[in-house]
Amino acid sequence: MWKGSQLPARCVKSNQPTERRLKRSLYWHHPAIYLSILISILIYVILALILRKSATIYVGLSDAWFAKRHRAMIAGWLLVLAGMAMFVLGIGSVDRSHAFPWLLLASPFVFLGGAIYGLLAARMVTPQRISDDYVWLKGVHPDFLADLPEWPYYP
Repeated sequence: MWKGSQLPARCVKSNQPTERRLKRSLYWHHPAIYLSILISILIYVILALILRKSATIYVGLSDAWFAKRHRAMIAGWLLVLAGMAMFVLGIGSVDRSHAFPWLLLASPFVFLGGAIYGLLAARMVTPQRISDDYVWLKGVHPDFLADLPEWPYYP
């Protein structure tokens, strides 16, 4: 899609008519930049921030998909909070019980698992590529794409 265009008033996940729209700020950089992680994470972060392309789009979502996104965000936050609580409980009771150190060891996995789940499950579309003028999206329902007019631009 062209960066300045507006998507039809249909849910991008179910192709149902909708008037609700979700504002998304998308960022993308060339996949070759990931190779800089082999040198240093800091170099990767700097390169990714400098070389990234961005786009702001509004995607239509049905009430069911808004609810699904909301549930995923709540589940992710609950797992993050549970990981934090496990850490605090594990630290506070290390001397009193042999079972609680396991809470301390498991807490980072629950915390990171919740954060990753929340981020991945709550996102509705992702950029496949972004150029100066165009955005290619992933995660769109095939029927939604089939109803769009033929796009003459090919990369």
